[in-house]
Amino acid sequence: MTPISSATAPLEPGYSPDWSNTIRLFVQNMDSGTIVIMARPYDTLGELLGRFAGVGHRSNLHAVFDGRQLPPKAPIGELRLPPDALLHLTPYPEAWSLASQIAAAATAQSVVSAETAEFFRNFFGNDRQRIRRLVRYLGIPHGAPQDVVAAEASRMLISRDTVLLVRKFFDSASTVHQRQAPHHAEMMGEYLHVLLQSGVIGLLVRLYLSNDRKYHNRGKSAILSFLIPNGGLPLHLEVWSAPLFLQLCRMIASGSTHGKNDPIYRDCRGKLANLFSLHGWLSLPEPELPREWLIEQLIPLAQETADEFILYMTQGTSVPPVFEFRVFFSMLCRKVRVPCAADSSPDGRAGAALSQAAMSLLTSVSGFMASLNSSDRDWTPSSRQQHDAAVDRIWVVLDALDSWSETHAQFAAAMRDTLMAHAAYFNALVLGTSAGRSRQDDMARIVSKHRDILGVGARRHFSKAMLPELDADLSPLDMERPLEVLIYRSRLLSESYWYISEATRDELHAGLDVEFVNEEAIGDGVTREWVTLVCRALFDPQQGLFSPCPHNRRRFFLNRAASGADPLHLKYLDFAGRMIGLALAHKIQVGVLFDRTLFLRLSGRPITLEDIADADPSMYASCRKILEMDPDLIDSNALGLTFAREDGAFGSREVIELLPGGRDVPVDSKNRGQYIHLLIQDLFVNSTKDQLNHFAEGFSFMLVRPEMQRAFFRSLDLEDLDQMLGGRMSTIDVQEWKENTTYLGGYSEQDDQINWFWKAVASMTAEEQRRLLFFWTSVEYLPFGGFGGSELCGLMQISKASSKTPDHLPSSRTCMYRLNLPCYTSFDMTLSRLRMIAQEHVSNSFGKT
Repeated sequence: MTPISSATAPLEPGYSPDWSNTIRLFVQNMDSGTIVIMARPYDTLGELLGRFAGVGHRSNLHAVFDGRQLPPKAPIGELRLPPDALLHLTPYPEAWSLASQIAAAATAQSVVSAETAEFFRNFFGNDRQRIRRLVRYLGIPHGAPQDVVAAEASRMLISRDTVLLVRKFFDSASTVHQRQAPHHAEMMGEYLHVLLQSGVIGLLVRLYLSNDRKYHNRGKSAILSFLIPNGGLPLHLEVWSAPLFLQLCRMIASGSTHGKNDPIYRDCRGKLANLFSLHGWLSLPEPELPREWLIEQLIPLAQETADEFILYMTQGTSVPPVFEFRVFFSMLCRKVRVPCAADSSPDGRAGAALSQAAMSLLTSVSGFMASLNSSDRDWTPSSRQQHDAAVDRIWVVLDALDSWSETHAQFAAAMRDTLMAHAAYFNALVLGTSAGRSRQDDMARIVSKHRDILGVGARRHFSKAMLPELDADLSPLDMERPLEVLIYRSRLLSESYWYISEATRDELHAGLDVEFVNEEAIGDGVTREWVTLVCRALFDPQQGLFSPCPHNRRRFFLNRAASGADPLHLKYLDFAGRMIGLALAHKIQVGVLFDRTLFLRLSGRPITLEDIADADPSMYASCRKILEMDPDLIDSNALGLTFAREDGAFGSREVIELLPGGRDVPVDSKNRGQYIHLLIQDLFVNSTKDQLNHFAEGFSFMLVRPEMQRAFFRSLDLEDLDQMLGGRMSTIDVQEWKENTTYLGGYSEQDDQINWFWKAVASMTAEEQRRLLFFWTSVEYLPFGGFGGSELCGLMQISKASSKTPDHLPSSRTCMYRLNLPCYTSFDMTLSRLRMIAQEHVSNSFGKT
């Protein structure tokens, strides 16, 4: 403490002050720092406060002693302060007054004030109606025993004065804030800090821990009124009371005989977690609390909630504090940004504590995941609910560990090693997670980061959760009606565009009911056919939306030559995105494959030179050659390259600079890597930015959470998407086809007609077989697993078309996967009829369902 001399009062000539009467005062400022002031009896308090303002302190401060505001014009000697009095400087003297009143009421010897006694007299008597009024007022459940009513009434009687003053304090804080500083939320922190400076919080905790019933009830009721301030503070200002609850948690945990199992401690800890989460929910800044102090306060909270999680995972104890663990651990991770050190700095201690807690959690994770391996279990509603709750908790732990690994490479490696060592359990965890939980950001981030540890089934399970559950077991009252689509085949693309572009998200997520005009066929088979035909048409190079890769005509990338400024062109890209989403949601392989550059851009990943090899082999070869050239040749400017390129679209040539002034920057051996990078970004990113945005927006329209588009693609490898969307193009295994087919209507496997049929199928080309399959089932492309990996597994049927002559062609019911086969009289007749079916214009428009 630094002594400060008093201001000099006007003195008469020749007067010499008598310093023997100097008064020493201790003054505590708002930052809790205390200084010593030497004052004379005739110095006024205002003069002393003026000296404070002169050395940088606020000018609107008032002096408070023992809860009362001291008059600024009064001489110090007339204030009758005791020796070495402690004054508090504050802009909120009313807060100190109320704090003093709370302390007085809480420690009063008398049981109740006269006002409270009169209040309760109105409730008591022989009148049962009055007893019921009391029960309602106290919030006691109806029908509670009389001893419960009496005990609660007694507690209310003893503590009412203190509770009312606490509520008055919060009401006053809100009023002062609205009147003085409505746009400065930090003022609320200053006002509430008075409860700490005045020692009221410590006093109430000591009373709560007291063995005296009267004082115990007062302390308990006052602390409970802090937990529920009864609307005294607006929600967006409550966060500033966090330091109060940090102090309550610290003092109760260290003083209670129950320790951290004390029920009031648990309530305060839960309230604190809610307060720290408010700034995130309401997009508010966190309270400006000293970082080092906050870290010290959060360490024990993060550790103890982590320990409770470990007990839950290893011993199956009571339900862990999921929300509190998430808040404290993640907040501490944000505050500690540097790797843990061996020194004594707050970051070092916090880092060491977090690392220890994280490693303990990590060692518990693998065993817990093993207990969740539920691939062969029959679920009851109750067990499914318990399983889903356990799965949700383990994702909370993994999210916390992932947050810590962001800035701690050693722990990140340990976490990855653990997941790899228990890859089977990690896969089971993903597969056992419900669709709703899969759509949460924490799981999406972890799956995307570690997708290579997951198998194809787990990755696809996660990605499908992003899509609407079209086959969910919902009653008609719980869902939208499917979108009804009636299409002329001759106007397939234009009419389909109109239906899909005008549909709402809810309509498309509810399903499709498709019919072709002048055709009887309806049902899922027609939907599959329509989706396949529209996707095929959209990816036709003649549409100009996409270009096929030179080496694979089924693999497409965005057409760089197409105009991104054409509104209709962009709208059709949005339409294409929606159709791809519909195909994935309906599990329809449409024969379309994305090029790696398109896939990487949809997932938000960077594109490198190796990624353009399929999309533009010529560009790839040229870039490789530049990188491999002799440095001296490059530096001689023999190639004449600069950081610019020419674009010859639409009959004109335009020079596009890859960086500002790029046409004047030559490419040399030192910057050629940068040149290649910028060239790729311009050709495969910048030139088709508008096109990609519209396609991505259309695709996101089909996701349950549109903002998770990148998570959908990040969770997959390109090969995964190929299997989900493209299907297999290799020759169909006729024997497998036959094994998945049954016979109806009088046919059997030994009939000549059936033998001729399969012999004819085996004689057809791969393209003819694919068209026959499409005619029969409206499935054109089998998944990579063949018939066994598709919805056709064991369900295809051949039925005798007894009412038709051998001159008729087969018909089909695609919804039932049934082929109606006439009784042909020879192998040649069977083969000729099937080849007629395999003609494209027939296979796309023939049959019933």
